[in-house]
Amino acid sequence: MNSKTLLSTILFAALLASPMAQAKLHKNKGNTAPAQAQSVRQKADGSSMARAVKIHENDTMRGIAAENAWLAEHLPQYRKTGQALLQDKAGIYDKITLQSPSGDTREVYFEISEFFGRIDGKLLQ
Repeated sequence: MNSKTLLSTILFAALLASPMAQAKLHKNKGNTAPAQAQSVRQKADGSSMARAVKIHENDTMRGIAAENAWLAEHLPQYRKTGQALLQDKAGIYDKITLQSPSGDTREVYFEISEFFGRIDGKLLQ
């Protein structure tokens, strides 16, 4: 499997992963959620690229897990309905589109430059 296919598969799996399911998974494993919560800058609210939540991970799967943990903590009733990869001169971003049980939609931006396209800190070739 080439690196582009692998990356596409990983990002597609992240889109399908429910933040609530991720929260339950981390809850069942013990105290892993606090470690992931520490990997996210707390002042950013994710409401725009300028206020994106910065993920401090060096691995794509751990970065996606940190995104899902943040969503489960801050927007537990919302579910993912879309995802887009964006880039500007400041970085690379995931834009996650969410929907509440009442049908309201919302977008959350994550700055993912530190982990995008990396496995254990190494860039995919």
